Amino acid sequence: MAPGKSRQKDSKIGDVAVKDEAALALRKDGSIEIRVHAKPGAKVSKVTDVGAEQIGVSIAAPPRDGEANEELIRHLRQVLGVAKSEINFDKGAKSRSKVIVVSSKQQLTIEQVIEKLKADAN
Repeated sequence: MAPGKSRQKDSKIGDVAVKDEAALALRKDGSIEIRVHAKPGAKVSKVTDVGAEQIGVSIAAPPRDGEANEELIRHLRQVLGVAKSEINFDKGAKSRSKVIVVSSKQQLTIEQVIEKLKADAN
């Protein structure tokens, strides 16, 4: 391998083989990291794409004064069935690419999260 190049590991999440930069990842503390591509200004809040690198989410709120972020968290809470205190931003509060952390008391698995996100996308 050439110097400066890194090797990405393949892993499997559900039925999808993904690289290190996966849309969903399990953290050491047991929480689940979700990489989201937010699309504010939509008519309805909905998961639009469950991809290998990011989860696309349309948000029925404008991207100002934190309205879209609040709606994104509210919608993901509803889809995943978690409490408000169990879902937070890790990165990207001012960007369309966001990292959200879910630390559910029900110990959701990555497969369960994928199922719930795909159900909302249909």
